[in-house]
Amino acid sequence: MMRSLSALVFWLHRAWPVLALVPIAFVHAGAHQLFPAETVMVNKVTGTILQVVGGLIVLYSVNANLGLFREQHFGSIIIGWLRSFPLFRKRKKVTASFASGGAGTFSSIRSSSRRATNTVEEKIAELERRLDEFRLHVNEDIQAANARIAQVHTVLSKAVATNTATLNQLSSRLELVTIGGFKQQAFGVLLAVYGAFISVFA
Repeated sequence: MMRSLSALVFWLHRAWPVLALVPIAFVHAGAHQLFPAETVMVNKVTGTILQVVGGLIVLYSVNANLGLFREQHFGSIIIGWLRSFPLFRKRKKVTASFASGGAGTFSSIRSSSRRATNTVEEKIAELERRLDEFRLHVNEDIQAANARIAQVHTVLSKAVATNTATLNQLSSRLELVTIGGFKQQAFGVLLAVYGAFISVFA
């Protein structure tokens, strides 16, 4: 029973822009009952108020959408437009600064000295020494490559995480604008239409 009731409430809440007009219509009808001789005035006042409120709701929704995506609102846009008035703009002084600097590159060059060998034993020992030195250099190169790969992997992981967070934020903003903003604008438009309708028949 509770699930059915909550499902019914949720279903009705999805159509709140239309259902919200019902109490407004009751208030409008009650005003006619209180002032039966002022039908024209009641319709004109009610229609004007509803049109103004509906327009303000639409304006508020558009302003909220601007704040979500452009991080601006109508106030900042108007202030920026006033500040850009040509007669009030100050000339900017252009200053140039020159800096000279030198950069040097340093590179480590591996050098290996070749020892003079005379006997077979000395030649074998020299070959073993050079082989050990070569293995050491290879291990150093592998460690440097692994460190570079780990660094690149860390940078890419951070970039992917940042992009994912940005996409999630953008998705939530789009959902808010599509669902919440649309319903607010629809409610404002319905108020304005209702106000215009009763004003015509005033």
